[in-house]
Amino acid sequence: LVVLYFTSFGGFLALTAWFPTYWINLHHMSPEAAGALGGVGFSLLAALVRVAGGVVSERAGGERTALFAFATVFVGATLLTFFLQFSINFIGELLIAIGMGVGNAAVFKMVPKYVPHAVGGASGWVGGLGALGGFVIPPVLGATVDAMGTRGYGGGFFVYMFLAVVSMFIAVAFMRAESGRRSEELEA
Repeated sequence: LVVLYFTSFGGFLALTAWFPTYWINLHHMSPEAAGALGGVGFSLLAALVRVAGGVVSERAGGERTALFAFATVFVGATLLTFFLQFSINFIGELLIAIGMGVGNAAVFKMVPKYVPHAVGGASGWVGGLGALGGFVIPPVLGATVDAMGTRGYGGGFFVYMFLAVVSMFIAVAFMRAESGRRSEELEA
């Protein structure tokens, strides 16, 4: 759960700071336009979508919702990593915002299910350690720019592709564990 939240919420924190820099340095936008894209296009959208992600998580389950969310992050990160066109990059930003917002909600749907006797403590650990992504990821993005030059602004999103894949595997593992638990209950 910590890894999932590291990707969704920690990733959100990192990109809230990173996107304005990305838009200014890669697409040569004004600071005002870059701030609007990063603030409204990313941060506000992710926050609003989190509410809808909670509703979806209640209906579909946290595990399935997380799988969808991190697949969405993967697609968005892929668009940002391999394309330099503004319109494609903007779509990538929107997809990552949607995926991270929904992913945040999905994680907290799963906490009471997997840690029923310590929901508050587990929520603290998940939230606290997951938020570290906001501090760990930006230096990786900066190092990519240092290594690749301007092209590194897009190339750095490879870290989100990686985190999304790891998170999808974890979501599938939770789904399999849930399926196994249900099978055992039916046999009993």
